[in-house]
Amino acid sequence: MQGVIFTTMQSENERRLRETELWIFDADDTLWESALYFRRAEEDFIALMESLGFPGDDTRREVRRRDIERLSVTGYGARPYMDTLRGILQDRSTLLSPYIVDSLEYISNSLLHHPLVLLPGVMGTIERMHRFGKSMIVYTMGEDDHQRDKFSRSGIAGFFSDLKVVPVKNEDTMKELLAHCGVEPRKACMIGNSPRSDINPAIGCGVNAIHVKRALTWQAEQTEFAEPGLVTTVASISEIPPLAGIV
Repeated sequence: MQGVIFTTMQSENERRLRETELWIFDADDTLWESALYFRRAEEDFIALMESLGFPGDDTRREVRRRDIERLSVTGYGARPYMDTLRGILQDRSTLLSPYIVDSLEYISNSLLHHPLVLLPGVMGTIERMHRFGKSMIVYTMGEDDHQRDKFSRSGIAGFFSDLKVVPVKNEDTMKELLAHCGVEPRKACMIGNSPRSDINPAIGCGVNAIHVKRALTWQAEQTEFAEPGLVTTVASISEIPPLAGIV
């Protein structure tokens, strides 16, 4: 019986996806690489702290604890993340030598101005969906100027009708997005790698959801799906066109 229910739900999901009118794409770690650069910044910072005599494991735990705590205050973004690192450094080392200041500035510049690398299958998928007349927007979180800079450098901005940047994604911001676009929830589909910020808010609003699995997903974004049966999971973004009825 359980298998029959799952198959029925899967068929219903497939039908709703084929009827989708608006495809909503997350940006970081769905369209282009992002977590990799945050991971590198974290590792560089830990190495810097180790050079000052502070254990790496202790620093890693402190970075992740403070980073999660500050989300409710600052939202997501590279600059708030760097503020977290600076705060830890200042709390543990009162005398900041030119070497330390320069090292932290290098870490910051590497994170804020990293190369814009599209993930495998993105360009072909976006081009194909655009060619078939699919309406697509990008809905991402972080700092507005930083996200818009990455969007303009991506080379795919011309395929999307809009870009919406919010500090944090939740059900309220999803509802605002749907109202702005003038689309019913059941006629929209959210595509993203984050269960917490992309998938669960969409499901909570009655929006279809496609989860793009990624090995690198920030710890704070990992959680159980609110309604697993309503989520379609793919290993690559290139699997989306057939789900949209493009064969």
